[in-house]
Amino acid sequence: MKAALGLLAALVFLPPLVAASAVAVSTAPHRAPTTPLFSSVPPGGYLDRFPFGQCTWWAAYNRRVTWSGNADDWLLNARAQGVETSLTPSPEAIVVYRPGGGYSELGHVAVVIAVAAGSYTVSEMNFIGWGQVNTRAVGWPDPHVRGFIPLQEVTR
Repeated sequence: MKAALGLLAALVFLPPLVAASAVAVSTAPHRAPTTPLFSSVPPGGYLDRFPFGQCTWWAAYNRRVTWSGNADDWLLNARAQGVETSLTPSPEAIVVYRPGGGYSELGHVAVVIAVAAGSYTVSEMNFIGWGQVNTRAVGWPDPHVRGFIPLQEVTR
């Protein structure tokens, strides 16, 4: 009977403790894996609420992001805040990829670092592995792109 009660207590109390620890680790401040992508990014990047290791964390580290949600939601959530979106790549834009086609079921975001005729280059996290940053050239047009969130001009 004691063993059954001990097992029941472990099943009830252990999952919340493990989950709380996982949340604390994923939301705790982390050092950036590399330096920011652009000179306009403050030292240590922009503070963001996205879990370290995810594509959303890297994009928000390098761009001021005021919206929330999974990667697939970013285009609509940015528009809902009055942020301009685009159908074409531009330097420093955030590209929002549709779910599937090699991307997560939650979508994927990356930061455009260069644009050339017929392609664009991105910096991204969690494409080749959790918490890993990589760059890659992507052919344009790209059927997996939902849209872009260009760098916004700041008026004073």
